[in-house]
Amino acid sequence: MADSKPNGVLDDASSKAPAGIIIPPAGVKTQIEKAAGYVARNGAQFEERLKTGESKAKVSFVLDDDPYNAYYRWRLEEIKAGRGNAISAGRENEAASGGGTGVSSKGREERKGPDKPEEFVFSARMPNISAQDLEIVKLTAMFVAKNGRSWMTNLSQREAGNFQFDFLRPQHSLYQFFTRLVDQYSELLQGESVDGGRPQKKRIGELEANVENKFRVLEKAKKRAEYVKWQEAQKVAKEESEEKEKVAFQQIDWHDFVVVETVMFDERDAEAQLPPPTTLNDLQSASLEQKAKMSINPNMRLEEAFPSFDDNNG
Repeated sequence: MADSKPNGVLDDASSKAPAGIIIPPAGVKTQIEKAAGYVARNGAQFEERLKTGESKAKVSFVLDDDPYNAYYRWRLEEIKAGRGNAISAGRENEAASGGGTGVSSKGREERKGPDKPEEFVFSARMPNISAQDLEIVKLTAMFVAKNGRSWMTNLSQREAGNFQFDFLRPQHSLYQFFTRLVDQYSELLQGESVDGGRPQKKRIGELEANVENKFRVLEKAKKRAEYVKWQEAQKVAKEESEEKEKVAFQQIDWHDFVVVETVMFDERDAEAQLPPPTTLNDLQSASLEQKAKMSINPNMRLEEAFPSFDDNNG
């Protein structure tokens, strides 16, 4: 099934996020990108309208206590600094078609194998989970998709002492699986665009096409298998290339060298009292007199021995 989200644009932005920031699901990323773009263009008063408006449940990330508020604040600063994308600029159709990003066309030029198949939208890796926990996670995800992130925040606060709802914490091992389900339910209940109609019509059209042509799904599976096979071949070729480089490196005769100079050490060197090693911080903060004392050769100024530490005042 086709996924109309411009994943390349959003994934590229998320990969640059600072450490410690929780990365939201794909659907929430799009909403954050749109909201941050509007706020960057229209000012802080627009953000206040989001906090108090009727749609605040869908944009709960603008609230300070939301888990994705840090990601929203980071994207807002990035967009204000001129590091936005087509979605934040209000050109979502351009991003979806691959125009204006400067990435898709280059990627197509570099990729010489089969076309990359469409991403699976309604799939998630099943964790080790009991039947009871699975039902609770799925039911909670459905309610969050229907009622918004603020409902999840209220539930998390109300059930803070209930271990059955520990998966609502971002640090929990089931949290990623839970957010993936929320994203999938949101796709079905709300759609991916503002009107919520076009994505659903597109999915229905895809399903109707599969019904009319029973070999359509088979063709998609065949293309996906060809792409996976090509990926495996690329991986094997890379490993073989690395192995050849490793063998060539090992064949170098490291004992084939020319003696340039021989340094002899005697007992005096073993008993010599050398000054302790000096740190870069000590060198930068030391006075000229202290630098002279740090020098191995008392008759040579440190600036003469190391020109990179030359004093600007001469």
